[in-house]
Amino acid sequence: MTSYLILLLAAVLGGASNALAGGGTFLVFPALLVAGVAPIQANATASLVLLPGAFASAWVYRQIITGRSLGDSPGFLIRMLSMSLLGSAAGSVLLLATPNATFAGMVPWLLLTATSVFTLAPWIRNKATSSRHEAGALMMAGQFVISIYGGYFGAGMGVLMIALYLVATKLDVHAASGLRLVCGCVINLLAVVIFAAKGAVDFKVGIPMLLASTVGGYAGALLVKRLNAELARKAILAYAWILTAWFFVKMLSK
Repeated sequence: MTSYLILLLAAVLGGASNALAGGGTFLVFPALLVAGVAPIQANATASLVLLPGAFASAWVYRQIITGRSLGDSPGFLIRMLSMSLLGSAAGSVLLLATPNATFAGMVPWLLLTATSVFTLAPWIRNKATSSRHEAGALMMAGQFVISIYGGYFGAGMGVLMIALYLVATKLDVHAASGLRLVCGCVINLLAVVIFAAKGAVDFKVGIPMLLASTVGGYAGALLVKRLNAELARKAILAYAWILTAWFFVKMLSK
């Protein structure tokens, strides 16, 4: 019962943190591991739990789909979504082909990568903004690679996508954020569909956590105007680094 309540709390906080500053995966994924869910199943279930918040955020930016902020041709968005789908499928299949023991050994390194990206997010965005140029091939290739990571693990994926868009296109920050959210939804949705079809999602805990995450996301959206998002980001960062260190200690002590 205690583990179940912890999972629900993690889902609420994960949904709220994504609305405030991102980083929901750092809360939901480890909670599932601590509750005894197998690593790959925990990763797949975390993708399901955080899916509603991703769609809610993308809905805010829905104007980029019908508007002209992404260029004159709708073909650009279609190509980006196609790369997202292909990469997500590849990453999801790769995850399911990875033995649980192997993935468990990778978890500390994946968390370290994601935490580092999340830590450097402001610098990455500023650097990308100052060095932007048109590079269509780089954009498509980069989206495909990031989408593979998104289907495989995904934490910190949004930061990488925004940096890519700012470097490889003339999109402003708002348009880049909107494109990131739309592509992120496509990546996560396809990954969840593949995971569910292969029986990798723990629906017994996943559905209640999904509902809790939705509540948390809604509450986070209401609080975002009142709270300091940067302060929330720093709190999540502190937790993420402590969590990453704990997983490394656990790995090295075996």
